[in-house]
Amino acid sequence: MLISRTDSATFQDPEEVCSKSPFRVLVVEDDLVHFTYCEYILRSIYGDKLVLERAIDCRTAIDKLNSQEFEICLLDYLVKDGNAKDVLARVDFGHVVTPIIVVSAFDDRDFVLEALRHGADDYVIKGKFNDNELHQAIQYAIYRKYKELRLRQRALYDPLTGLANRHLLFDRLEEAHRFSARHNEKFAVMVVDLDKLKLVNDTMGHEAGDRLIQCSANALVGSMRACDTVARVGGDEFVAILKNVRDKSGLARLSDTVRQTIETRAASEIGLAETVTCSIGLAVFPDDSTSPAEMLRLADNAMYVVKRDGGGGFKFA
Repeated sequence: MLISRTDSATFQDPEEVCSKSPFRVLVVEDDLVHFTYCEYILRSIYGDKLVLERAIDCRTAIDKLNSQEFEICLLDYLVKDGNAKDVLARVDFGHVVTPIIVVSAFDDRDFVLEALRHGADDYVIKGKFNDNELHQAIQYAIYRKYKELRLRQRALYDPLTGLANRHLLFDRLEEAHRFSARHNEKFAVMVVDLDKLKLVNDTMGHEAGDRLIQCSANALVGSMRACDTVARVGGDEFVAILKNVRDKSGLARLSDTVRQTIETRAASEIGLAETVTCSIGLAVFPDDSTSPAEMLRLADNAMYVVKRDGGGGFKFA
């Protein structure tokens, strides 16, 4: 299974989520009577599987949703220090996979649409739901979140490797540029191209070629830090965005590690008789350029110089 060093969230099949034990629920409710009612209904549904947490204000709710994973969150529309919109507006839905059901005393279509527009997955009326109705709402919210995350993944991630695709790469490149310029830090772009994918496809078939791409992606991800982004931008071409770079000597060591790891994994996982090498080009901000697009072009050019010289090496812009 591939693990991508991006800010994508992992998510599970909805049937697995619905049957999980423990089943973790966050209830955001400042009124003890209503919280007790929710707890009673939830325990009638999940019994001993239920693990319940409570938040009584917006700040606590936001912190819990952004830092923990729950199978479901019941979010009271009116809560201490704000309302559901305040919470939903400050939840990082790029990372958060918890489905959210808004609970409100307002039985009004406009409130329903407002909650859904701000990121909620479903809506129930306070004090008017029984265990069967809440159970159905929870299941629906879990399935809705799953479909949303699948669509997000298809839009932003490469289906073969699970890495960021070109669209997400450019977003992360701009983000790294803004952060590094603001904090006077360096970051680097690394372009990696496999040297013998065509040979593998021709001699062992495209299935073996796909496995080579996958194990190379894993090798790249395993060589990077959690804060780095690895993307697949072409058939056998990858790009890594490396934040908080100190010097080129460290990048040189990393390039050697990437080359060796790809070669080792290709030999062991694909069973290739010949050594699979890769060509690597690098550009550093702001040393080589202050333009993200120019950095990518310079790193790509450096990679092609290595490839023209026979591959199996790295070069700085």
